[in-house]
Amino acid sequence: MNPEELITGLSAAQTDGLVCVICGLDYLRSPGSASVPVGRSVTGSQVFACVGRCVEAAPTISRRVGGGRR
Repeated sequence: MNPEELITGLSAAQTDGLVCVICGLDYLRSPGSASVPVGRSVTGSQVFACVGRCVEAAPTISRRVGGGRR
């Protein structure tokens, strides 16, 4: 996943980088959770996915760009 790739169709919290773009885990309410940047939102903010299963699924985001996200 290219951390500079523009990802659209995200929720407000995903757009702000506050929750995982794959599973929706709220990073502010989950202390100790690990995440990595997987792209950028339309606002320019980095968006993140949880380390592990979600990061492995992140490459599929590019196939859903344009509103196919949650």
